[in-house]
Amino acid sequence: MKTYIISIEEDNSPRLNKLFSQPFFKDGQTKFCKVGIKGGDLSAKQYFELGVKGRSKPLSPSMVGCTLSHLEALKAFLATDDEYALVIEDDAIFPEDLTIEKLSAQLTRLKLPKNTLFSIGGIRMKECRKVRGTILDQEFLSQKILKVSPDFYQRICYAVAYIVDREIAQTLIDYHRPLRAADDWRCLTDFNQTASILMTAIVDHPVILAGEQDNQLSSIENERVGSSDVPVSYFGTPLRYNIAKFFYKKYPK
Repeated sequence: MKTYIISIEEDNSPRLNKLFSQPFFKDGQTKFCKVGIKGGDLSAKQYFELGVKGRSKPLSPSMVGCTLSHLEALKAFLATDDEYALVIEDDAIFPEDLTIEKLSAQLTRLKLPKNTLFSIGGIRMKECRKVRGTILDQEFLSQKILKVSPDFYQRICYAVAYIVDREIAQTLIDYHRPLRAADDWRCLTDFNQTASILMTAIVDHPVILAGEQDNQLSSIENERVGSSDVPVSYFGTPLRYNIAKFFYKKYPK
């Protein structure tokens, strides 16, 4: 399983040096590919077509670039014969004892359902604490797994680390027509009824507050709120959301 790193950083930047200093990369066994598209480098026409046209609230150039980077990683994965891919952002924090071999072995044991996005980081971040679903009997690297109810997809707001199979990779590529924010999966079930999202807490992420200005933490967090309008999902409407809260559980602390 290859790792695709979403980053627009220069190779020797402090941010990437910090990422690669972690044991997950130090053993030399983790094969990776860095993918990064700067939204600011797009032509005015490209940016207009992707982030502005047909929208009352456009995506920012940074958010367009971030989403395009994730999609490019998925396309690169589909150009291989690999069964799974790990996609991470360059501020991911790995457990010290985690290796790509251990991750792959656990994935094989899990028998991930087809067309499933498996988020392995972000579920314990403050913004994701409202996500609810069903706690599975199986665990992943000794951590609980939450099968997220589609009524709570709109509460998922991190794409820091996730595993995809070939089917969900193609689904996500098709889903981003028109383009959405990289972690906007609110209408995924409306788009493809067989798609699902699992979440667990393996990879960590720096604590980020709304409106964060520190570029070492997040260069687009202050652009996230109210940055775009998207079609309304059948799931997650106020009535459904409030009713669903009584039937589904949060991820354990």
